[in-house]
Amino acid sequence: MRLDPVHFSMLVIGVSFACYAPSLNSLQDQAYRSAVVIEGEVRSSPENVSSREPYSVNVKVLDVWPVNSGGLEREQLVTVGDFGSEAPCTTVEKDHRYIFFMDPTAEPLVFKASYAPVDASEPELKKDVERVLCEDCGKFKAFPPLHLPYTHTAP
Repeated sequence: MRLDPVHFSMLVIGVSFACYAPSLNSLQDQAYRSAVVIEGEVRSSPENVSSREPYSVNVKVLDVWPVNSGGLEREQLVTVGDFGSEAPCTTVEKDHRYIFFMDPTAEPLVFKASYAPVDASEPELKKDVERVLCEDCGKFKAFPPLHLPYTHTAP
């Protein structure tokens, strides 16, 4: 992965990339590296969140990609946490849709955010994630057998 000078300088001085909108390559990389990726709607979040304290939100699962579903299904309610610890400038709004990149925890239906969530209102972003997490990428489609006419050759 090649970093442009602006991102490289931010990395050197320790600025978190979670505060910036990911590029197409980094978005796809986040989807590929995360154990679980869902599209979900924030159902509840804490009222007064300090930017330095970790916090969790309750999320209704709206869509899953089979490759990275983590066994989740649509309509389930999950908890996604630790937003304040690694992404201090990440905030999520109640009743808003996001694509969440997560890792499982020891507790069922509780996940740790592996990257900052991405606003799901742009359909192109969801398509970019789907390109990475599709089930049959690179596989050939099965074609019906060819029935060639029988030709007899004389001996």
